[in-house]
Amino acid sequence: MKKTIAVLGLGRFGLGLVEELNKLNVDIIAIDINGASVQKAGEFVENAFICDSTNEDALREIGIENVDHAVVAFGSNFQASLITVITLKEMGVEKITVRIDDEKYASVMQRIGATDIIIPQKIAGIQLANKLVSDSFTNYFNLSEEYVVVQLSVNMTIKPVKLKALNARNVFGINLLLIKRENKHFSPTGDDSILPGDEIFVLGTKKNIHKFDQHINERE
Repeated sequence: MKKTIAVLGLGRFGLGLVEELNKLNVDIIAIDINGASVQKAGEFVENAFICDSTNEDALREIGIENVDHAVVAFGSNFQASLITVITLKEMGVEKITVRIDDEKYASVMQRIGATDIIIPQKIAGIQLANKLVSDSFTNYFNLSEEYVVVQLSVNMTIKPVKLKALNARNVFGINLLLIKRENKHFSPTGDDSILPGDEIFVLGTKKNIHKFDQHINERE
C-alpha cells in the first residue's frame, strides 16, 4: 500500500521535496496559502491545495489527518510552523518532520510533537565543508555524528586495484557499498576492482574515509 505524504509549505525547499517525492511510489498532498506556489506544485502532483495550514477545519477538508507523514516546510515562518505542528499533532498525525532555519527552535518543535527536524542550511554547510576538504568527494550523506556515506570520484591516473588486495574493511575500517561505472551501479565483491574514473560509495567514519580517499587517489 502506498504511503501518503503531505508537504505543507511550498517554498523552494517544499517544492523541491514535492518534485523528488513525485519520482517515488508515494501519494503526495501539497499545501500552501500562496496560489502561485500551489500552481507550481500542481505541475508534479494532482493533489495540490491552497490552504491555511494553521486552520484545522481546512486541513480536515483535505484529509490531512489520514496521511502517513507530514512535512512542515515553512522554514523562516516559525509561528506558522509552530501552530501547524500543534494542529497536526492534535489531529492525530503520528509522523511530523519540520524544516527549521534556526537550530535554537529544534527543542521547542520536538516538545510540541515533531518527530524529525531538518535544518537545510546546516546540512548544506556540512556537505560543503567536506567537499572542500577533498576534491574527490562528490556527495556526502550524514548518518550520525560520526558515520557518513561518501561518494568518491576515483582519479583517472590510478592503477586498477582488486578489492580483495585492498582489504579496505580491515586496513581502513570502511565498507565499500557501491560502485558506479559507465552509468551503471553494482555492489562489488572481493574479485571486483576499483578502476580509473569509478564513482564509489563508502561507509565509515569521516577520519577513516579521508584516509581511504588519500590512499586510493594517490595510487598511480
